[in-house]
Amino acid sequence: MQNVWIGIDIGTTNVKAIAMTEQGEIVAHSTASCVTYHPRNGYVEQNPDEIFGLFVDVIRQVTDMLRNQNRSVEAVSLCSAMHSVIALDGRNRRLSRSLLWADNRSKTQADALKKDPIFDKLYPQVGIPAHPYAPLTKMLWFKEKQPQTFDNINRFVSQKEYIWYRLFGKFQIGYSIASGTALLDNRRLKWSDLALQYAGLSADYLSEIVDTYHQEKLIKPSLCKKLGLPSGTPFVIGAGDACLANLGSGALENGVSTLTIGTSGAVRQTSSKPSKDPQKRLFTYVLDDTHYVSGGPTNNGGNVLEWLSKHLLHKDPTELLSMAESAAAGSHGLLFVPYLLGERAPVWDASAKGSYQNLTWQHTQAHLARATLEGILYNLNQTRHIIDEQLTKTKELHANGGFTRSAFWLQLVSDIFGIPVRVNESNESGCLGAILLAMKSLKKIDTLESGVHQYVRYADTYHPDPAKIRLYRKMQQQFGQLLAHR
Repeated sequence: MQNVWIGIDIGTTNVKAIAMTEQGEIVAHSTASCVTYHPRNGYVEQNPDEIFGLFVDVIRQVTDMLRNQNRSVEAVSLCSAMHSVIALDGRNRRLSRSLLWADNRSKTQADALKKDPIFDKLYPQVGIPAHPYAPLTKMLWFKEKQPQTFDNINRFVSQKEYIWYRLFGKFQIGYSIASGTALLDNRRLKWSDLALQYAGLSADYLSEIVDTYHQEKLIKPSLCKKLGLPSGTPFVIGAGDACLANLGSGALENGVSTLTIGTSGAVRQTSSKPSKDPQKRLFTYVLDDTHYVSGGPTNNGGNVLEWLSKHLLHKDPTELLSMAESAAAGSHGLLFVPYLLGERAPVWDASAKGSYQNLTWQHTQAHLARATLEGILYNLNQTRHIIDEQLTKTKELHANGGFTRSAFWLQLVSDIFGIPVRVNESNESGCLGAILLAMKSLKKIDTLESGVHQYVRYADTYHPDPAKIRLYRKMQQQFGQLLAHR
């Protein structure tokens, strides 16, 4: 019987799981779509119990496939979206749904934090910009705007912590998810006294911090049966999706950054120490105690193409990509600022708005389509330049996410960023990263670097067109000037 490893990615769009052999072959895969609720403008929520149900379903589907293949599970490891907040009472009952990263209800609290002199001391500790996506601001929102609810709150947890509690009856949080809360001192790897002081909270409101390799064994009979796993199966707590996307895409070396574009997007780079951006524009997450991931996320990725398809041009996204490819590079000077959902990096302004600039009679639907894609990438490239200033100059970009299905879009990235773009063979970098953590936790590999060398595989590499580099540098400068004069 051959052993396999399961990695599960608890995202906000989908919950996905893969099973991989020790030879690197993916032998089972399952996915389920998440439901997101928008009860009021700016509110973005999910039901944690529904997400737990999907978590159970996708693992069970994978273990059913493995049983038919006569394979056994060595371990299960978790990857999860970051920045969610769930309020629990003293009996560990939910007082709220899960407030997601895209939830902007705590804008007032984020703006107050940004203006408070304490933030000059807090940011270097926690590495999280002042923005409503940060769980710290959402906890303050409960305290300031929902005092009756807050009086009954005994604990704040993330979606992953909630699942972990349902599995093992313990409130534990790995370094990685903790580093996204704006409450973790990411050098000392403990809750920040300064952040707790600012929030007026004690550490009792938060979970026990454990490292990303921490294991618990599944022993509850009803859960073993539901998941199709034998009693005693190790579960590794794992890390956040941003960190594991870097690990699973093989981006651990200096000068290698990652670009992920799915519904949203991000540019990130791994380093041996936390970033210290004096302008407070980058996040810093903890992968483990020797690997940090710094970068910037955008609210506006593939969802902008969906908006263009549904609300403006009324054409299928595949047709939009074809139209964009037919237009001239630079879209005859048309510039698109993609802030349809406010923005995180590089401007960190939940009230930011999108716009088309330099629009003239000569511009067609094809120009609008191309300018939209170019604008998404100019915005991400702004963050890449900040990363280059603060960490190491990017020499190669590893790409993953849904956008990698389009060769045109990948070539456009290479032309605008002006560097080679290497595409991962598998888009499940979060699941693969989780598996590599499990392998190190169970001593199957010695280092994450050796795991990357052995298991991360690549498809095509795209190189910038020299004829377009100069044009796109000029357009990038114009885009930067638009942001500077917002």
